[in-house]
Amino acid sequence: MVAFDPVVIDKRPRSLAHMFLEWVETTPDADAYYYPVDGGWQESTWEQTHHLVEGLAAGLVALGIQPEERVAVMATTRYEWVLAFLAVQFSGAAVTLVDPAATDAEVAHVLQNSGTRVVIAEDYEATRTLWRIRARIRDVTKVVQIDGDYPDARVLSLEGLLALGAQLLETEPRVIAQRLYAVRRQGLAAIVYEPDDDGSWRGVRLTHSALSYQGAAIAALGLVGDPDLLYLCLPLDRTFGRTLLAAHLACGFPVALEGRADRVLDSLALVRPTVVGLTPAQLAEVRDRAENDHRPRLLRRRAERRVVSGVREIFGDRLRFVVTAGSGLDAELIEFFALAGVSVVEAYGRPETGGAACVARPDDRPGTAGRPLPGTEIAVAEDGEILVAGPGVMEGYHRRRADTAAVLKQGWWHSGDTGALDGEGRLRVLGRQPARTQE
Repeated sequence: MVAFDPVVIDKRPRSLAHMFLEWVETTPDADAYYYPVDGGWQESTWEQTHHLVEGLAAGLVALGIQPEERVAVMATTRYEWVLAFLAVQFSGAAVTLVDPAATDAEVAHVLQNSGTRVVIAEDYEATRTLWRIRARIRDVTKVVQIDGDYPDARVLSLEGLLALGAQLLETEPRVIAQRLYAVRRQGLAAIVYEPDDDGSWRGVRLTHSALSYQGAAIAALGLVGDPDLLYLCLPLDRTFGRTLLAAHLACGFPVALEGRADRVLDSLALVRPTVVGLTPAQLAEVRDRAENDHRPRLLRRRAERRVVSGVREIFGDRLRFVVTAGSGLDAELIEFFALAGVSVVEAYGRPETGGAACVARPDDRPGTAGRPLPGTEIAVAEDGEILVAGPGVMEGYHRRRADTAAVLKQGWWHSGDTGALDGEGRLRVLGRQPARTQE
């Protein structure tokens, strides 16, 4: 087994909910979230958010949700997603993350396999999906719809869930405090589903310890802190988005949530973030917009001043760096942003590592995902396979013991990715092993 850094492992809060509560107690009136509303952007403080989260969590308890039972969140990136996620954690339940764009068959498999009891769905269309597959998701007893009302007694509005919670808190004011007190570090916090090699979906079981470790380890790097403002437009049901959310909960800086795909680039200059999380595809969109707005072609060795200015206009005037993860970040794209004066740092992680396993620093050489997070170890096997050990690694695959045993060996997770470590321990990800398919 690998020896971990005791400072990172032992001194952090036991769950993301407890991390959140620390900011509620120390900076209740500080802004925690910004999110778009009709006509502009709205802010919410830590205390305002806590009030809503506690009410929703009490509503889940009123619905009969027990510790570690599953509650699904099926929504795009938005303030209500964060409220729902934290409410599940506060109630002591485990969250099942569902891609709202998934097919009916995929949604049915995730909800049935996880044993989900309650689904918090985004809108009428999401609820319609659940209605179509209702015969396959018999464990689901209630749906909570974020936007609008659905004409069925089994569907609650978000306001209705809050009202249930308020009623319970009147008679049992300490019910959520008691649930939080009972949360165990090694208790189940989330089941995250990813496509398997054969096209089916397997659930990654993550503990509270694994999720809180993500935030604490990134905070230990000192890359981000209180003066920062994070722009988060990534899907929160995916690994990269959840890693950034954990960093926010650990470090306490505010986050601007933009889930409208057609407004991602337009909102950047309005928000003026210091740190931005983008996929390589979104970075390519920034490049294309800057080039199209100012000049059709970029000179290979020298970016014109107008194009450089265009990049900075898109990001706003306070940007410190952009963090990215996933395939598609080629050398030409890295060079473009380097010429434009924008630092792009890479990260590497999978659902099975609970989030990021390593993150580069702005001064690291381009093309690497940096060194392992504090407390994590990365090794490369003789055949080039990346191996990861640390407190973020999954508990196992849900109801798939044989698959778990095949990839978890003596504390090391065998990723199926190939890579190389340089002389200073930085990881370069090269791709997937031929026998296994990219997520």
